[in-house]
Amino acid sequence: MENFLEIRDLVVEYTQNRDTVHAVNSVSLSLGKGKTLGLVGETGAGKTTIAKSIMRILPDVGARIVSGEIWLDGENLLEKTEDEMYDIRGSKAAMIFQDPMTALNPLMTVGDQISEVLLLHNVKDKKEAMEKAGDMLEMVGIPRERYVEYPHQFSGGMKQRVVIAMALACDPELLLADEPTTALDVTIQAQVLDMIRKLRDKLNTSMILITHDLGVVAETCDSVAVIYAGQVVESGTKEDLFDHPAHPYTKGLFGSLPSMAVGEKRLHSIKGLPPDPTNLPTGCAFWPRCPYATDACKGDSAGGAPGISGREITPGHFVRCLKEV
Repeated sequence: MENFLEIRDLVVEYTQNRDTVHAVNSVSLSLGKGKTLGLVGETGAGKTTIAKSIMRILPDVGARIVSGEIWLDGENLLEKTEDEMYDIRGSKAAMIFQDPMTALNPLMTVGDQISEVLLLHNVKDKKEAMEKAGDMLEMVGIPRERYVEYPHQFSGGMKQRVVIAMALACDPELLLADEPTTALDVTIQAQVLDMIRKLRDKLNTSMILITHDLGVVAETCDSVAVIYAGQVVESGTKEDLFDHPAHPYTKGLFGSLPSMAVGEKRLHSIKGLPPDPTNLPTGCAFWPRCPYATDACKGDSAGGAPGISGREITPGHFVRCLKEV
C-alpha cells in the first residue's frame, strides 16, 4: 500500500436518547510516511471523531463505527481485537489530546506517567523506563529533575509538553495531534509547534494535525482536508487550498481571516450555523449557508446529487461541490 494511513468511506454515529448523531459521513483520507495532514473545520465537524476512530477509543456506549476501513501500514485497524489495539496504541500510533489537564493523572508524578507508557509497551526494566522518561522530558524542554513533580506544579504550556512527551515516548509512527496548542498563548504555541515539527522530522513520524488555525496549517502541514458536517468537502496539498480554494466553505474560512494589507472595519463571516448532525440537509450539507446554492445542490443525499460525491479539479485536489471553479 502506497500510503502509510488510508481511511476509506468511514461512517461513525452516536446514539443520544432516540436521536442518531451522524458524526462522520463517508470520509476518505490518506497520509504518506513522514507527512503531515491538517484537518480544519468548525467545532462539531467530526475532526476529533475521525482521530478517535483511528485509535479505536470511541465511547463504549452510544458510539459505533457503522462502516468503512482504516488501514495503517497495511493492516485494517477495524479488524483488530482490543488486545491487538492495546499493543498498537502508544507504540504504533499515539494521540496528543486537546486538554492536557484531562490527559494527565493528578495523583501521579509526570515522570511516572511517562514511565508507565514505556513499561506498557517496549521497556521491561523500571530503572530503564525512568531513565528514558527523563530523556523524553529533556527532549521537550523540561529539566529531568522535574520528573518527581505533579501536573498541578506545571504551567499550561509545560503540561502540554508533558503530554507530547508521553505521546512520543515509544517512537510512534503515527501521531494524532488534536488542537495541541488551542489553550496556549501565542509565544508558547509557537514553541510547542516548533518542537512538534522538529520531533516529527527527527523520528520521521506521520502526523494528523487537528486545528482551527489556518496559520498553524500553513506552517506545519503538507496537505489539508476541510471537514464540514462529517464530510471532507475539499482536500489537496497546502498550496492547492491556500492558493486555489474551490469549495464555498473553504473560501468562507479564508475570507474570515483578517488581512494586514487591507484596512477593513469588520471581518467577513459565513452566514448561518453548522447543521444539526441529527438532521443533516439532503444533498450538499453546506447548501443552507452557501451563496451559490441551486436546486441541484439540494438533491436527495441517498442518491447523491451529481458531483456532490467529489471531483478532482487538478491532480490531487478534490472538491465536493457542483459549482465549476
